[in-house]
Amino acid sequence: MAWRIGIDIGGTFTDVALVDDASGHVGVAKVPTTPGDLTEGVLGALEMAMRRYGVAAAEVALFSHATTVVTNAILEETGARAALITTRGFRDVLELRRSARADLYDLFQDAPATLIPRRRRFEITERIDAHGAVVMPLAENEIDALIAALKAARVDAIAISLLFSFLNPGHERRLAERLRAALPQVPVYLSADVLPEIKEFERTSTTAVCAYAGPILASYLERLNQVTRSRALPPLFLMGSNGGILEAAEAIAIPAIAVESGPAAGVVAAALVARQTGRLDLLSFDMGGTTAKASLIRGGQYET
Repeated sequence: MAWRIGIDIGGTFTDVALVDDASGHVGVAKVPTTPGDLTEGVLGALEMAMRRYGVAAAEVALFSHATTVVTNAILEETGARAALITTRGFRDVLELRRSARADLYDLFQDAPATLIPRRRRFEITERIDAHGAVVMPLAENEIDALIAALKAARVDAIAISLLFSFLNPGHERRLAERLRAALPQVPVYLSADVLPEIKEFERTSTTAVCAYAGPILASYLERLNQVTRSRALPPLFLMGSNGGILEAAEAIAIPAIAVESGPAAGVVAAALVARQTGRLDLLSFDMGGTTAKASLIRGGQYET
């Protein structure tokens, strides 16, 4: 007998669902979410569910997880104390965005909040052109002062987004090497790894999300994976924003891919219900303790 176990952490409740592959039997358990230590709520729900349905750890074939931890950290502005390093002259790209405004002629509208305030955004002299060629070498003589500024700012994580690094990541990788050597406990996220494609704002803002949410997600997933493995459960998989699953280590490396982890799981479930009931066109509504999500299922399928 093999069981699949899925866990969903919301702002209010933590849910566990179990599926017996042989019979198709589905079991559920629900406990309050424990914000101080999310792992505590997960373990409580797991123990309740496995005891209630008589499931041994050796019988679990798949252990997967969906969470709104990243979503809620962004919406509630409870993320890490992150820093951003850009090519000199591009410190304000998070505010400039793509110069799009909700109301073109409203001079008094408030711009969207940025995850990393200007006082923790730093610059370094370097330049790579649109063909990936080095126009100005990385100013390594500026890095020591940059490290001192980062230490003074007491940052929890660092995002690096240099111009055209998706064509030539050499400067980002060298800068990251120096920073990791000087600040070994601080995670460093490179735009060349997170989103190696054109469009400066999108690449920078996505990398900023990783730095902002990464420490919270990493500490939680690492502890959860460690505890569940000690109980002989399979390796942990996480639901990604695209509706698929990925290894926990991959989510830790690029936290932005888990921004819509919890909401994506609801959409996938709604599409399954649509196919099972024959109602192939429907709207799903997912009400959580912190956020509410709506999605369109068309022809029994969702789009990403």
